Amino acid sequence: MDQTSNMTTILNATDADLRQLVFQQERVIVKFIDRNCEICKALAPSFLALSKQDRYTDVLFLKMDAKENPVSRKEVEFSSSPFIATFKNGVLKDCGLVSTEAEIQKMLEQLMA
Repeated sequence: MDQTSNMTTILNATDADLRQLVFQQERVIVKFIDRNCEICKALAPSFLALSKQDRYTDVLFLKMDAKENPVSRKEVEFSSSPFIATFKNGVLKDCGLVSTEAEIQKMLEQLMA
């Protein structure tokens, strides 16, 4: 996985590398998506825009296909999509369903606190 430009890019993660990534980076936000989820598609541009904001340069943005990553989905009690989880210093800080950019931004602000 190329992490040279992770501050402005959303990386695709898998069950195999999620645990390693949340311990390598102090702050991580993961968006679990379903390819058929209309809200996921609608929020994709917002998630990308947030990943490029200067105030979130210390956050690693990840995207995971929920159907392809059942271990991580179960770990964060995934029940629908889009589901966001935030990690700080390897510990799950917050998780839940989102439907707006404002909800994602609120989770990011809590992660930065």
